[in-house]
Amino acid sequence: MKKLIGASVILCMLISAMTLGAFAAPTMLWDFGEGTGIEDYMGMNSAPNALTWEAKEFYHIFTANGGDPYVSIDMSADDVSQIVWVKARVLNKSYASAIELFGATDGRSLAGPECTHINITPNKNEWETVITYIPDANVETVNKYKAVAPLTETYWQGPVNWIRLDPMWSENPDGLDTGGDMAPDEEIYIDYIAFFATEEEAKAYMSPEEKAEADASAAAEAEATAADTPAEPAAEAPADSPVEEVVAPQTADLISAVFAAAVFAAGVTYELLRKRK
Repeated sequence: MKKLIGASVILCMLISAMTLGAFAAPTMLWDFGEGTGIEDYMGMNSAPNALTWEAKEFYHIFTANGGDPYVSIDMSADDVSQIVWVKARVLNKSYASAIELFGATDGRSLAGPECTHINITPNKNEWETVITYIPDANVETVNKYKAVAPLTETYWQGPVNWIRLDPMWSENPDGLDTGGDMAPDEEIYIDYIAFFATEEEAKAYMSPEEKAEADASAAAEAEATAADTPAEPAAEAPADSPVEEVVAPQTADLISAVFAAAVFAAGVTYELLRKRK
């Protein structure tokens, strides 16, 4: 019974995860896995600065060389309203507290008001997934850190020509923008950065690696739940319970027929003996 419960729960969770993934395709996806072709879209509009990278099985390792590390991701979108939610899965081994995105939207140059922070946890030893609403984060980032006129309206508007990725950013001891400078050899691993039209789509999306980890976690949880569920004892009849004999309908019919035949035969015999007398 325990195994049956565990298998059923696992199957339901797997089907649910697969269904969510099937209906959560990003509008724009930066997939940093090895062999995804992402590097064909890097560095055309803004060449790498103080930054190197290495492709691994499902992520890239970005390493800072100091002096504001960044590179452009040269993908475009006709309508920025289709990429207002951003979801990133990272393993941040550096002291950086944010990823910076500079959106070259509506043909604007990158002067500061185009900056948006994706806040991440510094010096972390586990993968982290964060979701950010870009328009609000854009206004908040600029007004807090960039030395420009305060924003009341987001710069995240119109078509997107390309976006500059600063994979590591940190503030200085006074809580101000350092200009993006990072110490040499600081690293961040990035599985993906994906963009969506809605928050629901962002929440539903998972990379293959993320989905595998979620499935494994769900399976372990289901097994633990099944192990904690007491088995139901089988019902047993009391030893001294009287056993009621049940006569099958066919057997009852046969007995009735035999009895009727016997009565008929007895009647015939009686009539013959009576006439003989």
